[in-house]
Parts: sequence; C-alpha cells; structure tokens
Amino acid sequence: MATIGSIGLRIREQRLARGIRQAHLAAEVGISASYLNLIEHDRRPIGGRLLLQLAESLDLDPAGLSSGVDDDLLGRLRSAGAAQGLPPSSLATADELARRNPDWAQVIAAQSATIAAQARTIEALSDRLTHDPALAEAMHELLSTVSVVRSTASILAQTPEIDPNWLGRFHANLDADSRRLADGAEAVVGYLDRAAARGDDRLTPSEMVARFLDGHGHRFPTLEAEGPSAIPDIVSEITEPQARAMAAALLQGDAEDAARLPLDVVTATPEPDALLPLVAGEAAVVLRRLGVVDAARGLVVADASGAMIRRKPVAGFALPVIGAGCPLWPLYEALSQPGRPLVRVIEMPDGAQWVAHAVADLRQASAFGAAQGLHATMLLTRAVRSGSATPVGPGCRVCPREGCAARREPSILPA
Repeated sequence: MATIGSIGLRIREQRLARGIRQAHLAAEVGISASYLNLIEHDRRPIGGRLLLQLAESLDLDPAGLSSGVDDDLLGRLRSAGAAQGLPPSSLATADELARRNPDWAQVIAAQSATIAAQARTIEALSDRLTHDPALAEAMHELLSTVSVVRSTASILAQTPEIDPNWLGRFHANLDADSRRLADGAEAVVGYLDRAAARGDDRLTPSEMVARFLDGHGHRFPTLEAEGPSAIPDIVSEITEPQARAMAAALLQGDAEDAARLPLDVVTATPEPDALLPLVAGEAAVVLRRLGVVDAARGLVVADASGAMIRRKPVAGFALPVIGAGCPLWPLYEALSQPGRPLVRVIEMPDGAQWVAHAVADLRQASAFGAAQGLHATMLLTRAVRSGSATPVGPGCRVCPREGCAARREPSILPA
C-alpha cells in the first residue's frame, strides 16, 4: 500500500490531476499498465531513467517527484499542529496537506509563526511586569492616577450644584491629574518601544549587563591579559548604549582589581587572609578578585540601599534575580559596619553551609562635601566541614523557613 509522501503516490496524484489514464501513461514511458500500477502503490522501486521519463510525461520537475514537500514547510506545519494538540496520526498527514494545498500550507505555517511570536511578546511583557520593579511601579502610578481622575469626574457628574470655588479646584485637579496620566502613559510606552526596537526581552540595562556577565562566567581572559584596553572589544556585543556603558564601567573596576592582584597570584594564594597584605588590607578588592577568578565561589555586591548591583551565582546558593536577598546575609550586616571585614558561617534551607566573607567600603569622594557611595561585597565559599552556622535563606519570597524573625514578606512557596 502506498504511504503518504511516497514517490508512487505522488505519481498517481499527478496523473489523476491531469486526467491521464494509467494505460496511456504506461505506454508513453514504455512499461505495462500493471507495472505502473505496482509503482503507484509502492510495490516496485523507481529511479533513474524511468523516473525522468515519468516526470517528463507529467510535465514535472523530477526533483518534485523524488523529494516531495519542502522540509522547512513540513516542519513548520507539524509544529503548528503540535502546538494545537493534534494527535500523531493527524501530524503524519502534514506532507499530504502541503502537497495538495501548498498555498494554504504556507498560510497556516505563517499564522502559526505569528501566533508564536505574539505569545513570546506577551510572556516577555508579563515577566517584565512581574520582575521589573521600575516598570511595575510606573504601572501602579498610572492605575492610581486613573482612579483619581475617575473619582473627580464622578463627583463633577453626580453633583449638579457645586460651590464655584470648589468647582474651580476640581477642574484644576482634573486638569493636573489628566496631564500626569498622559505624561506617565507616554513615558511607559516610550520605555517599552525603545526596548522593543532593540529586540531585548528583559529591557532594563542592569538586567542586560547581568545576562552578559553570566554568559561569560564573569571572566574575560583578554581583560586579564590586556587590561582596560580590551574593554571596548569585550562590551561591543552589547547593543544597548546604557547597558554597554554600565558593563564597561564594571569591567574597568575588574581590570583595576586584576592589576593589583594578578591572576597567577590569586590562583597560587586562594585564601582571603593571605591576600590582604598584598593590597594594603583592602578587603573588598580581595573578595571581588576571588569571586571573579574562582568559578566555585559566589560573589554579591550591593549598594547602600541594599540593592544587589552584581550577582555571580554559584551552584547550591540561590541568588534572587530581582530584589534584595536575605536580611540575615553578612552582606547587609557589613553595611552597618563600614570598613570592618566580617566572616560568618551560614546555612541555607537545604542544609548546605557556606563561609561568607563580607565588607563594606566607601567609594572615593570626588570633592570635599560630595556624597560618598557605600558598597558591600560578599564572597561565598562552600564550607569544608559542617558546624555551628547562622540559618539564612535566598530571600523572603522564595525562602521556606518558618518563624523567621527577619522575614519581611510571606513566601510564595507552599507551606
């Protein structure tokens, strides 16, 4: 029996479509009608000269008979069917659809691609609203302003007689709130449009930098070898200007750390205490350098607000992608004691223990009277032996610990 997509079936279909009798086609190519019948039912192989003769008689390209449906189109059709939950038996008829109705097959494949692209866009926007605090706050502000405008409009519509002074105030408030609503909506749309034009699925420059660093494992051999001169080439893959500038500034700091603690020195002396004398006791340099060089160590840097501005994850220690970490991390303890190096043993909810070195250092002032920035750095190293440790978590939203005195919001994990 002929199978879907076989050469014999294609010959039969093309013959019937042209109204040619089996005996007539067989005589034209010099074979018997019974032999052609066997070919059309895939009971006899075909190729070479006979295939060329049949294609010529049917006025077809020989490749059209031998290769059948375009593989790319067939793959897209099957993907479209699978996305809609069609059973395997239906998916197996995709090539028949493509051969019988090629134009409709192209339409189905194109529409499926459009639907998939729109679904990805919706998913990216939903993820962004969930994980981008700035955008979520902007949307909250827009909705709040809409409520205020609606409330004011309702008062004006439902109160026929209003004191002229109050009426003037309501009109002024309505005008100001509507302008604020329009400006806010324009800003949010512009924010989304700029990111869509860049083709980014995360949008925020800090997230782009984080993805760039994670993609390279936070290590750049050319930066180690050439220093700051290698930075322009390294960051050239980042298309967004702000993200590229942020990455360049961060790598400038890495290059300065590398100049003070060369790679061979760090690999030969991997203990933080042993490296301190080489940098005049600047603990933050030691922690950053070890965190970047050693793939088995994690690194977190936070600013004075507690927001993490650099995350280098390590297997076994979960770091939140958005928001602050656990309030009990030594990283935040260091912020309250600038300049004091700390070392603590901490335990994650899964029982794994880590040695956490942390220190908060003041940024150099640019002028007298200028504000000084404060950054806290934490290096995470898996503990060799278990012992007494401080229970911590990855962050309140995803921490399963119950009864924690430091918890600031409920966990989304099931109890």
